[in-house]
Amino acid sequence: MVDNTLTLALEGDVSLPAFAETMRHFSNLVDALTKEVASDSEIIWEIEALQAGSALATVIGLSSQDEAVLRVVEAYDRVGNALEQRKPIPFSTNIAREAEQITKKVSNNITAVRFLTSKADHIIYGVFDPQKNIDTKTISIGTVTGRVQTITERNRLNFTMYDTIFDRSVTCYLPEKLKSRMPEIWGKVVEVTGLITREIEIGRPVSIREVTDIALVPIIKAGSYKQARGILDWKPGDEGAEVAIRRLRDANN
Repeated sequence: MVDNTLTLALEGDVSLPAFAETMRHFSNLVDALTKEVASDSEIIWEIEALQAGSALATVIGLSSQDEAVLRVVEAYDRVGNALEQRKPIPFSTNIAREAEQITKKVSNNITAVRFLTSKADHIIYGVFDPQKNIDTKTISIGTVTGRVQTITERNRLNFTMYDTIFDRSVTCYLPEKLKSRMPEIWGKVVEVTGLITREIEIGRPVSIREVTDIALVPIIKAGSYKQARGILDWKPGDEGAEVAIRRLRDANN
């Protein structure tokens, strides 16, 4: 499948004015990248997804020339990587200005911004400053548990789940071989195993790539603990549990 999506996410408590202003700079950034690296092609960028939880917006590039869209996606990835690594942005001042304006939205309420493609996450915790160099994420193989909320099969295979610990969205990218699993997992609690990108400050998972397994988590019925039984075969007339516990306790004193 063609890698033709760009995603921007804001973490924290995001107000509507802050989100709207950030989306304006995001739109300007995508437009500037398109003009700079794919000026010979016509690309229409449409909104593919909007999600709460991380104030996340995904746009998809539509064009008869897939290579042109791919050039923009790769350029967007390079911008995100430069911001994350606190390095100069390797494009025009117009592109750098729009990208830096996005990082300026990080404040007390907005804790981070994320530049995402299907291949990588770039997490930025503060205003662009090439003089500073900090780690922003960890990447490791592991498993995350959460409830699947949205599924996408249009031009890409991924789904969004909300993890059971932080209750925040986690984007999961699937290989073609797991496509058949998508219908059965919608709305279900699952365990997803793959290459997990986490925020370095609190360890929150933000995405899972190279997914190798999806396991449904069994549903435990309310009150099922009442069906629990002991390991001893009890019969009427036998001493009760509290009597046996008291007897064993007294014997040890």
